[in-house]
Formats: sequence, C-alpha cells, structure tokens
Amino acid sequence: MKILVIMPFGTGGYNQTVRDVLNRVRRNDTEIVVENLSRGPEFIRYAYFQSLMVPDIVDRIIRAEREGYNGVFVSCCFEPGVKEAREVVDIPVVGGSSPAVFMARQLGQRFGFITDTERANVITYDLFKQCKLDVECVGIKSIEMKVEQIRRDPKTNQQRVIALAEKLVADGADVIINGCTIVAASFDKSRVPESLSEIPFIDSNVASLKTLEMLVDLHSKDGLTVSRKSNYVKPQEKEAAVYPKVRAMYGFFDDM
Repeated sequence: MKILVIMPFGTGGYNQTVRDVLNRVRRNDTEIVVENLSRGPEFIRYAYFQSLMVPDIVDRIIRAEREGYNGVFVSCCFEPGVKEAREVVDIPVVGGSSPAVFMARQLGQRFGFITDTERANVITYDLFKQCKLDVECVGIKSIEMKVEQIRRDPKTNQQRVIALAEKLVADGADVIINGCTIVAASFDKSRVPESLSEIPFIDSNVASLKTLEMLVDLHSKDGLTVSRKSNYVKPQEKEAAVYPKVRAMYGFFDDM
C-alpha cells in the first residue's frame, strides 16, 4: 500500500524526523511518502492559521486519491482538514489525535496527553470535546516549547515530556500519549526512566500509521468506508453542479 503523510506546515524541516519514525514501524509492503505544504507558516498554534491551511490540505488529499495513494495521514494533533477530506474522498484519512486516544483506551484505563504549547492545549481540548475524545483523559499538558524549538533542542523536549508524564501518572494516568506529532517524533522511548517503565508511551505518528494501515486493508478487502448517510455525505454527488463551481471560487480548478 502507498501512504501519503502530510505535514501541514510550509516547511520540510520536520519531514525527515517523522519519516524516520514511520519507516521504523511500517509494514514491509507499505510505502510512505512524506510531504509538507507548499505554503504556510512553520507552525499552527492558532485556529486562524489552521483554517487557512485546510483548503490546501484537502485539495492535496483529493489529488492523492487520484494519484493512487491508498490512504492519507495528516500529521498534526489538531487533525486539520481530516473531517472535510473524508467527505470528498473514499480512501481512508486519519489525523494525529483520535487513533492514539482509541489505542490508549485499549492499553489502559486513563490517559494523559502531551502537546507542545499552552495554545495547543486549548485547541486540542476543543477537538477532544467536539469528538468526545475526552472520556478517561486525566489531562492535557504542554512542554512549553514551540515546534521550531523542538527541532533545535530535542534534549529539552525529552526532559520535559518525562517531567509531564510523571505529573500525569501521579494524577491517575496509566497511559501517556505524545500527542503533538513533532514532540512525539523527537522523543526517545528507550530513555524513559525506571519510574515510568510500566507506563505505555504512545507516539501519535505510530498510532495513526498503524490505524491507517488497518483501515486501508479493510477498505480494499472488505469495502469498509466512512458513513455516507449523513456525517460524510459527498458534496460532489449531492451537489454535482455546484461542487466544481465552489472549488473554482477558491482557486481549485481541476474539477471543471
């Protein structure tokens, strides 16, 4: 299978770090292509920035399906464009939070979620409430490092993740999710101290890739896909005349 991983940033500076993590755990028959957006900032952090990225993300996913990709992973815990893309493509699309949360619920009872900044805590909390992912969540905490800083200083990232994990475990968590995909990709689980040796640490990139591989298998072998009844109704089918016109209004002309 061929998987596209979209880094929703206007820089390729994080691509190799995430690529290395995914290549370590991918199936032998999985080909991974990691791309960043052609425009945009090096970070999200703000809902407004995220809203500006969504059209480019969704358009890239539409083109990915046409190019023969079997699935797409948007590598960000905010999951920008994931719901929108599921409306318009048939291939599986996943983000960086939900798969890790669902995995945590299978590995333990209560989980703690770690992000990069306090602002990310707020956006992640909104996503959790909207998608009902907050059940059994002990807390969402940030290492207070911008993703640009993490790239330059992975050692501090490591130290702060461990410190936050200890606090979350003390609060009742028995699973830790490194939710920010850059925090996760820059963290070395082999260096977790003995005091946390019994706690599963979930890398959100890994959880998303393995979930996507499963969904691709089920899609190709069993026809499983998202519900088209209401939540993911295809606009190009229900509004066939309007769909290409709306895309053209926003500069996407390939459907005309």
